[in-house]
Amino acid sequence: MKTLKLSSWVFLFCCHFSPVLAQKTVPLTQVSDTNKKAMYLIENGDTIPILIIKQFNFKDPNFAREWNRTVFFARRMYTYAKIIDSIVDAHENELAEIKNKKKKINRKERKQNKELKNALWDEYSYEIKNLTNVRGDYLTKLVHRETGITCYDLIKKYKNGRTAFFWNSVLWSFGSTNLKNEFDPKTDWMLKLVLEDIESGKIRTLTRNELIQEVKNREERERNRKKRK
Repeated sequence: MKTLKLSSWVFLFCCHFSPVLAQKTVPLTQVSDTNKKAMYLIENGDTIPILIIKQFNFKDPNFAREWNRTVFFARRMYTYAKIIDSIVDAHENELAEIKNKKKKINRKERKQNKELKNALWDEYSYEIKNLTNVRGDYLTKLVHRETGITCYDLIKKYKNGRTAFFWNSVLWSFGSTNLKNEFDPKTDWMLKLVLEDIESGKIRTLTRNELIQEVKNREERERNRKKRK
């Protein structure tokens, strides 16, 4: 009720004095103390208070929670998506060189793909084995965004269709990540906004070393938790 009266008072005040303010310049006096700031309009010897209403910012707790969640995972999986994108580019260049030589293309491609697989497993197996389902969902979408191809099709291209189908079926049976995940700017609009902030420098992504340390810290917490039981 007080808010309604205050709003009505301010509205009537503005309507009543706006013609006066439009006709001539009126001196304003600002008074401030430790608790509040107020403006006073001096008109023909009368001191008329002008209320300064603070801006009200409404924040949806559900939106804030989902935004923070998206930022948390995007900061981490964006790093790996960029690594995968660079690996795919380098591998495609190597395959293009093999095709240009036009000698035993299929055999050399299979050899190159196998070497890539072994190298990636040696380099990233620790992080892959500690990848959670949620992180996997974000990673597959980001990989599709960066490379233009799904993780399923990457496996199918560099290995074979049976391997891609097998692993996607295994993950699906455990309720885990879908390797066919695609990034859709309309459906994943919040992730799109977070990625724009990342690429503009407003949000910092974690380095690979930081991500590895996070995994180690998580493992340490899990060991301590089991010891307390």
